[in-house]
Formats: sequence, structure tokens, C-alpha cells
Amino acid sequence: MNPQRRLSRNLLSEARAYGYTLSIWGGGGLLLSQFGTPSAAEVFAYVGGAIVAFGLLALLTFGDVTAEPDMEKKMKATSFVHVFATIGNLLVSYLLTFVLHGLLAFLVVGVQTTFTYNVLLLPEEYIAHLWHRSV
Repeated sequence: MNPQRRLSRNLLSEARAYGYTLSIWGGGGLLLSQFGTPSAAEVFAYVGGAIVAFGLLALLTFGDVTAEPDMEKKMKATSFVHVFATIGNLLVSYLLTFVLHGLLAFLVVGVQTTFTYNVLLLPEEYIAHLWHRSV
């Protein structure tokens, strides 16, 4: 077993989800910090908002929520260090907790977390692409 190769495979398989996981947990943590323990309705609003945003993004991207994306694209290591998407997303979530309250806050932060995180990945991917072309 080659430890470096194994670690490389682990990082590549985890890369697509880790930044989103940090964002969704971070957004939930910010809501907890601002509003305390959520009610069941607020939890469903948060998760439901994330699901709605994911469906909307799929519809806008593929024109259909049942389309299968081409996953054969090779990833570059620089494109999966999601600093801008994760931190930018958490900043938006944090600011929203000051202007929204209750069920609406949980719903909007849930939608925003999924939507903004995925949109902010686009400039990160573009910068990684430019950086690799210049190296």
C-alpha cells in the first residue's frame, strides 16, 4: 500500500462534500448561537430550505432534476480547497441571523447555504483553472 496514493484518493473522494459540510454545519451552528435550540419546525425549515435550493440549482444547471452530470472531469487539487465558498457562505449566514428571526431565519439560511456555497465554488474553480494554466 502506498500511503501517499491512498491519501490522494481519500482527499479526492472527500473534496466535493467537505466544504459544503462545513458550510451547512457552520450555518446551523450560527443559527443555534443566535437563536438557541431550534424547534422541530425550524429544523425542518433549515433542511427543507437546503433541499429546495439544491433542487433549484439542479433545475437551473441541468434543466431537469433527474439529469445525470458528467462526473469524468478531472479535479485539480487547488480546486477543492474551498476557502472562499465556505468562509464567504458562513459570513452571509452570520449576517442573516441579525436581520431574520424564527422560522424564516432557518428557512432562508438553509436556502442560502446551499445556493451561495455552490455559486461561490464557480470563481474558485475558475481561479484554480487559471492558476494551473499559468504554472
